[in-house]
Amino acid sequence: MTDEEWKDLIASFAVERKETERLFREADMRSNEAERNLKEKFAETDRQIKETDQQIKETDRQMKETDRQMKETDLKIAKMFENIDGMLKRQSENINSIYKKTSEQIESVSKQMGGINENIGHHAEQFFQNVFADNRTFGGTKYDDIILNMKHSEDVEFDIFLRNGNSVAIIEVKNRIHPGFVKDLAEERMSKFRRYFPEYKDYDAYLGIAGFSFSEEVLLEAKKYGVGIIKQVGKGIEVDSAGLKAYR
Repeated sequence: MTDEEWKDLIASFAVERKETERLFREADMRSNEAERNLKEKFAETDRQIKETDQQIKETDRQMKETDRQMKETDLKIAKMFENIDGMLKRQSENINSIYKKTSEQIESVSKQMGGINENIGHHAEQFFQNVFADNRTFGGTKYDDIILNMKHSEDVEFDIFLRNGNSVAIIEVKNRIHPGFVKDLAEERMSKFRRYFPEYKDYDAYLGIAGFSFSEEVLLEAKKYGVGIIKQVGKGIEVDSAGLKAYR
């Protein structure tokens, strides 16, 4: 090989070495860049992991706080219901106490009113019985006999019973008269009279109601059934016998 050829060969090696060195440098640079990128990615990942861990810790803290608040709320609700139950119990006891006292007062007043009504009723009965015992006249008819509180074994009683040869008069005395009593006298009690006192089956029967006061409804019912009305006037009585009906 000539000197010239050696020079060319050496020059060629030098060029190839420079290219190789350049390639190594580029590779080293790429390696360094890759390492730097990897470190950055690792650092970002680590930051994200730490951030996530912090978020998990914060979430756990919030959950514990929420749990604490829920327990506290449960205690407050339980206490509230306990207070409500106590209040309702006290109110119920108060209401029962008031109801008991009111019932006792009503019962006491009812007994008093019952006694008063009984006394007034007895007074009314005595008054009208005494008047009819003196004159024995009803509806313009004079009667020969009077029977007071005429009874039958079947617990039937008539306050005033007047009779003569062909007719009888049945007079009931009431302190307070209800319209329904007029119908009861004309239908139920008249039916019982015919059933339990057959000795008067051929007698005409006249009905009357005696009392200290009468409502308009009672007066209308009396007119409807032909029942006479007897009222107190001073020491005597006033008899309204218009439309008086003979029950046969």
